[in-house]
Amino acid sequence: MPFTPSGAQRASRRHTLGLALTVALGLLVTVAPSGAQALSAQYPTVEAYYLRLLNCTRTGGWVRSDGSCAGYGSGRYSAYVPPIKSHSGIAAYVARPYAKLLAVRGLCSHYANGDPASRLRKAGYTGYTWGENIGCRNGYTNLYKAVLASHLVFQSERSTNGGHWRNMKNPRFTYVGIGVWYYAKRVRLVTDFYRP
Repeated sequence: MPFTPSGAQRASRRHTLGLALTVALGLLVTVAPSGAQALSAQYPTVEAYYLRLLNCTRTGGWVRSDGSCAGYGSGRYSAYVPPIKSHSGIAAYVARPYAKLLAVRGLCSHYANGDPASRLRKAGYTGYTWGENIGCRNGYTNLYKAVLASHLVFQSERSTNGGHWRNMKNPRFTYVGIGVWYYAKRVRLVTDFYRP
Protein backbone atom coordinates (compact mmCIF):
# COMPACT_ATOMS: atom_id res chain seq x y z
CA MET A 1 0.00 0.00 0.00
CA PRO A 2 1.42 3.43 -0.93
CA PHE A 3 2.40 5.79 1.85
CA THR A 4 -0.16 8.55 2.42
CA PRO A 5 0.81 11.21 4.93
CA SER A 6 -1.71 11.99 7.61
CA GLY A 7 -3.56 15.32 7.63
CA ALA A 8 -1.23 16.61 10.36
CA GLN A 9 1.85 15.60 8.38
CA ARG A 10 0.47 17.26 5.20
CA ALA A 11 -0.33 20.46 7.12
CA SER A 12 3.14 20.46 8.68
CA ARG A 13 4.77 19.99 5.27
CA ARG A 14 2.63 22.79 3.78
CA HIS A 15 3.58 25.05 6.68
CA THR A 16 7.30 24.22 6.26
CA LEU A 17 7.13 24.70 2.50
CA GLY A 18 5.18 27.94 2.91
CA LEU A 19 7.70 29.23 5.43
CA ALA A 20 10.62 28.30 3.15
CA LEU A 21 8.99 30.07 0.20
CA THR A 22 8.25 33.14 2.32
CA VAL A 23 11.88 33.32 3.49
CA ALA A 24 13.18 32.81 -0.05
CA LEU A 25 10.90 35.50 -1.47
CA GLY A 26 11.85 37.81 1.38
CA LEU A 27 15.51 37.36 0.54
CA LEU A 28 14.84 38.16 -3.10
CA VAL A 29 13.10 41.38 -2.12
CA THR A 30 15.47 42.55 0.62
CA VAL A 31 18.90 41.61 -0.68
CA ALA A 32 20.40 44.62 -2.42
CA PRO A 33 21.71 43.90 -5.91
CA SER A 34 25.43 44.36 -6.45
CA GLY A 35 26.27 48.01 -7.03
CA ALA A 36 22.74 49.31 -6.38
CA GLN A 37 21.93 51.51 -3.40
CA ALA A 38 18.44 52.04 -2.07
CA LEU A 39 17.16 55.56 -1.58
CA SER A 40 14.34 56.20 0.88
CA ALA A 41 11.42 58.36 -0.19
CA GLN A 42 11.97 62.08 0.32
CA TYR A 43 8.22 62.66 -0.13
CA PRO A 44 6.33 59.35 0.28
CA THR A 45 2.89 61.00 0.35
CA VAL A 46 3.58 62.74 -2.97
CA GLU A 47 4.65 59.43 -4.51
CA ALA A 48 1.44 57.81 -3.22
CA TYR A 49 -0.56 60.74 -4.63
CA TYR A 50 1.04 60.22 -8.02
CA LEU A 51 0.13 56.52 -7.99
CA ARG A 52 -3.52 57.56 -7.51
CA LEU A 53 -3.32 59.96 -10.47
CA LEU A 54 -1.68 57.29 -12.62
CA ASN A 55 -4.29 54.67 -11.76
CA CYS A 56 -7.13 57.11 -12.40
CA THR A 57 -5.98 57.50 -15.99
CA ARG A 58 -4.94 53.87 -16.35
CA THR A 59 -8.37 52.56 -15.36
CA GLY A 60 -10.16 54.77 -17.87
CA GLY A 61 -10.79 57.75 -15.63
CA TRP A 62 -9.68 61.30 -16.27
CA VAL A 63 -7.56 63.47 -13.97
CA ARG A 64 -8.95 67.00 -13.80
CA SER A 65 -6.84 70.14 -13.44
CA ASP A 66 -7.58 70.25 -9.68
CA GLY A 67 -6.21 66.71 -9.24
CA SER A 68 -9.59 65.04 -8.76
CA CYS A 69 -10.47 61.93 -10.73
CA ALA A 70 -13.56 61.61 -12.89
CA GLY A 71 -14.67 58.06 -13.64
CA TYR A 72 -12.01 56.03 -11.81
CA GLY A 73 -12.19 52.42 -12.99
CA SER A 74 -15.00 53.14 -15.45
CA GLY A 75 -13.27 52.92 -18.81
CA ARG A 76 -15.28 56.01 -19.70
CA TYR A 77 -12.47 58.21 -21.02
CA SER A 78 -10.22 55.45 -22.37
CA ALA A 79 -10.11 51.67 -22.29
CA TYR A 80 -10.04 50.14 -18.83
CA VAL A 81 -6.66 48.72 -17.79
CA PRO A 82 -6.27 47.18 -14.32
CA PRO A 83 -4.61 49.43 -11.73
CA ILE A 84 -0.85 49.10 -11.60
CA LYS A 85 0.86 48.10 -8.36
CA SER A 86 3.60 50.10 -6.70
CA HIS A 87 6.94 48.31 -6.50
CA SER A 88 9.03 49.46 -3.55
CA GLY A 89 12.26 47.90 -4.86
CA ILE A 90 12.07 49.61 -8.25
CA ALA A 91 11.21 52.88 -6.51
CA ALA A 92 14.11 52.61 -4.03
CA TYR A 93 16.77 51.28 -6.39
CA VAL A 94 15.83 52.77 -9.76
CA ALA A 95 13.21 55.55 -9.92
CA ARG A 96 14.07 57.54 -6.80
CA PRO A 97 17.86 57.60 -7.29
CA TYR A 98 17.34 58.70 -10.88
CA ALA A 99 14.84 61.40 -9.88
CA LYS A 100 17.40 62.70 -7.37
CA LEU A 101 20.17 62.74 -9.97
CA LEU A 102 17.98 64.69 -12.41
CA ALA A 103 16.85 67.20 -9.77
CA VAL A 104 20.29 67.85 -8.33
CA ARG A 105 21.93 68.23 -11.75
CA GLY A 106 19.02 70.17 -13.23
CA LEU A 107 18.54 67.66 -16.04
CA CYS A 108 15.55 66.20 -17.82
CA SER A 109 16.61 63.14 -19.80
CA HIS A 110 16.14 59.40 -19.94
CA TYR A 111 19.87 59.00 -20.62
CA ALA A 112 21.71 61.00 -17.93
CA ASN A 113 22.99 57.77 -16.34
CA GLY A 114 22.66 54.99 -18.89
CA ASP A 115 19.19 54.18 -20.17
CA PRO A 116 16.11 52.93 -18.32
CA ALA A 117 16.83 49.27 -19.15
CA SER A 118 20.41 49.48 -17.89
CA ARG A 119 19.31 51.13 -14.63
CA LEU A 120 16.73 48.38 -14.08
CA ARG A 121 19.26 45.64 -14.88
CA LYS A 122 21.85 47.15 -12.53
CA ALA A 123 19.26 46.93 -9.75
CA GLY A 124 18.52 43.27 -10.57
CA TYR A 125 15.35 43.71 -12.65
CA THR A 126 16.24 41.86 -15.83
CA GLY A 127 12.85 41.54 -17.55
CA TYR A 128 12.39 42.85 -21.08
CA THR A 129 9.06 44.60 -20.57
CA TRP A 130 9.67 48.08 -19.22
CA GLY A 131 8.99 51.76 -19.88
CA GLU A 132 9.77 55.09 -18.26
CA ASN A 133 8.03 58.44 -17.92
CA ILE A 134 9.84 61.49 -16.60
CA GLY A 135 8.22 64.71 -15.46
CA CYS A 136 10.39 67.81 -15.03
CA ARG A 137 9.02 70.92 -13.39
CA ASN A 138 11.03 73.97 -12.32
CA GLY A 139 10.03 76.82 -10.02
CA TYR A 140 7.53 74.78 -7.99
CA THR A 141 7.41 74.72 -4.21
CA ASN A 142 4.22 72.64 -4.06
CA LEU A 143 5.22 69.13 -5.07
CA TYR A 144 1.64 67.93 -5.46
CA LYS A 145 1.01 70.64 -8.06
CA ALA A 146 4.28 69.78 -9.80
CA VAL A 147 3.52 66.08 -10.23
CA LEU A 148 -0.07 66.91 -11.20
CA ALA A 149 1.25 69.27 -13.91
CA SER A 150 3.48 66.50 -15.27
CA HIS A 151 0.63 64.01 -15.22
CA LEU A 152 -1.70 66.37 -17.08
CA VAL A 153 0.93 66.67 -19.82
CA PHE A 154 1.22 62.86 -20.04
CA GLN A 155 -2.56 62.48 -20.07
CA SER A 156 -2.93 65.11 -22.82
CA GLU A 157 -1.04 62.76 -25.15
CA ARG A 158 -4.18 60.65 -25.43
CA SER A 159 -5.17 62.42 -28.66
CA THR A 160 -1.81 61.66 -30.30
CA ASN A 161 -1.15 58.29 -28.61
CA GLY A 162 2.15 59.69 -27.34
CA GLY A 163 4.75 57.62 -25.53
CA HIS A 164 3.88 58.76 -22.01
CA TRP A 165 0.23 57.93 -22.63
CA ARG A 166 1.09 54.51 -24.06
CA ASN A 167 3.23 53.71 -21.01
CA MET A 168 0.43 54.65 -18.62
CA LYS A 169 -2.12 52.55 -20.52
CA ASN A 170 0.07 49.55 -21.36
CA PRO A 171 -1.63 46.46 -19.85
CA ARG A 172 1.61 44.48 -20.04
CA PHE A 173 3.11 46.58 -17.24
CA THR A 174 2.17 45.15 -13.84
CA TYR A 175 4.41 47.20 -11.52
CA VAL A 176 5.65 50.75 -11.28
CA GLY A 177 8.42 52.30 -9.24
CA ILE A 178 7.73 55.97 -8.51
CA GLY A 179 10.38 58.46 -7.49
CA VAL A 180 9.84 62.13 -6.67
CA TRP A 181 12.75 64.40 -5.79
CA TYR A 182 12.92 68.09 -4.98
CA TYR A 183 16.05 70.22 -5.12
CA ALA A 184 16.46 73.99 -5.61
CA LYS A 185 12.85 74.42 -6.79
CA ARG A 186 13.30 71.62 -9.30
CA VAL A 187 10.87 68.71 -9.08
CA ARG A 188 11.60 65.48 -10.90
CA LEU A 189 9.08 62.66 -11.23
CA VAL A 190 10.35 59.32 -12.50
CA THR A 191 8.00 56.40 -13.11
CA ASP A 192 9.61 53.12 -14.13
CA PHE A 193 7.05 50.65 -15.46
CA TYR A 194 7.95 46.97 -15.35
CA ARG A 195 6.80 43.42 -15.84
CA PRO A 196 8.96 40.56 -14.51
